[in-house]
Amino acid sequence: MRVGVSIYPQFVNRDKTLASVLADMKIKQYDFVEIFPHTLGLIKNGKVVEGKLKHVETTLRGVGIDYIFRMPMSVNLRDHIYYSRHFKVAKSIVDLAINLGAKVIVMQSGRAGRLDLEIEAITELASLAENSGIKIALENTFSVKDTLYVVENVNKDNVGFALDVGHAFLSAQGDEEKFLEDVKLGVDKAILLLVHDNFGKLTPQVEPLDALAYGVGDLHLLPGEGKIPFGKLMKMFTDGLPILVKIKDPEKFRKLPNKRDMLNLLRSL
Repeated sequence: MRVGVSIYPQFVNRDKTLASVLADMKIKQYDFVEIFPHTLGLIKNGKVVEGKLKHVETTLRGVGIDYIFRMPMSVNLRDHIYYSRHFKVAKSIVDLAINLGAKVIVMQSGRAGRLDLEIEAITELASLAENSGIKIALENTFSVKDTLYVVENVNKDNVGFALDVGHAFLSAQGDEEKFLEDVKLGVDKAILLLVHDNFGKLTPQVEPLDALAYGVGDLHLLPGEGKIPFGKLMKMFTDGLPILVKIKDPEKFRKLPNKRDMLNLLRSL
């Protein structure tokens, strides 16, 4: 089973270069990483910064670990007011994937706005990406059903479902039975499983600094630190489905177990 790790921008700093972070993940025997290319200075005002491509390409390929790309979190292709700005950035990520050889782009489905615009936009992006063998993995912002509707209506071979179990658990408001029912809907369409933990609580809304104390929101905890039944979840999927671990806390990321121990942890919960 292929297992990857999301390299959030805060993990790359003056003490840890991108190359050293990638090397750490390779040493821990992870198969791939997820990169946020726009945070590496590769997009400015919606356009690819050509002058920085070579340096990043050398870093990514030099370490020798596979990589996928992440669309900026702010991209909302349902936003009819600023649609052109969102689409311009999204297209630049596709252009970067073509130039740098990333074969998967993960993006969140929109939060609010016109569903038809998002379907039209993803269809166009997928058409641009397909000749380079690039897949678009559409992640559920919350509702599994909502995102599956988009995937099914785009109806492109290179567009699939990225099942974010943390978001699905929040959408089910921590109800384990409802959560597993929702997950079951996405089993056949899933091309990537995104794992992180939380307590399934969306309210009350609190300051980010207080979220863990209250146990609310999209906490991106290490599996086992929240309430998601990963053991039951893992039994629903084949070993051929890649897993992406999404942990946001730099200290927890530094202590991330190796691939084998991570798989054993997920299956044991």
